[in-house]
Amino acid sequence: MKKLLSTILPKHYQRSLLSQSNLSIALRQYLSTPLLSVNTLIKDVEFLVLDFETTGLNSRKDKVVSMGYALVKDMHLIPSFSQHFLINPNRPLSESNVSIHQITDDEIDQGMAISKALDILLTEMNNRALVVHFDSVEKSFINSICERLYQINPLPMLMIDTLKIESRKMIHTQGFIQSNSLRLFNLRSKYNLPRYKAHNAMQDAIGTAELFLSQIEYMGSPNTIKLRDLI
Repeated sequence: MKKLLSTILPKHYQRSLLSQSNLSIALRQYLSTPLLSVNTLIKDVEFLVLDFETTGLNSRKDKVVSMGYALVKDMHLIPSFSQHFLINPNRPLSESNVSIHQITDDEIDQGMAISKALDILLTEMNNRALVVHFDSVEKSFINSICERLYQINPLPMLMIDTLKIESRKMIHTQGFIQSNSLRLFNLRSKYNLPRYKAHNAMQDAIGTAELFLSQIEYMGSPNTIKLRDLI
């Protein structure tokens, strides 16, 4: 019911969430700002490009260990805005986690609490559209964190998925999707973007931002594309 309400009547849903007394200042400010209209031209939108590194893909039991983001403003990547944060999951990392993310237990012990990381993220999300690659990860973890901390699920947000943009393009142009063709690394190669080091949250966010801008260039002019065309 909440998920349906958040989709059909997002403003009403946001107001209902504001009635809770346990909200952080950042969350209250975020919920007090209406989401961007899907009819907004993308040239007038700032995009927060987000990536999480996690201990696994199950947001109910796994944890976020790092968060990185980048900013696209006036349809340009703003390199100086990019940030990377380590997050303490309050559990030891497995060997497979360390081998993938190159984050050690000593480093993660110095990471911030997930509540602080969420407050930082909510502040940056305010009045912006989110961009991710494969939204099943970031969306599910954001919602699980909000549910655990504030009993809010789903969190109202406007999220664009570069994987879904490319899926629609492939279906339209060739009628099918090739196996593994939608991985971020492979799509960057397809758009002649430079190779980069994967599995660092900030680098992945920057990589996704560059892919997003390349997809927009393929689609046409930001002066005619609306947010609804990307969702």
